[in-house]
Amino acid sequence: MKVVPTIYEPLGRGKMISYQYTYAYRTYDTSHVYGRVPAIWFRYDLSPITVRYHEKRQPLYSFLTTICAIIGGAFTVAGIIDSSLFTASELFRKHEMGKLT
Repeated sequence: MKVVPTIYEPLGRGKMISYQYTYAYRTYDTSHVYGRVPAIWFRYDLSPITVRYHEKRQPLYSFLTTICAIIGGAFTVAGIIDSSLFTASELFRKHEMGKLT
């Protein structure tokens, strides 16, 4: 079992200290060994490193920049689609008139 100390620091509250752990399950076939009693072994591996989760708010200017980037990207994609449709309609119109060379 691997154990890692963890510190959570949420915005509105104080520190919360806890532990994260992982484990591995293994079985051994002892049917061929006579006279042995089944046993359970635990092996702890304590990590010397502490994981710290620190929650913080995104600044307002970062939020506004992200919104502007999304709006600008949407306008760019709409412009590309409009340009493609216009070019395709012009080619189709020229093809109908027989002026496509």
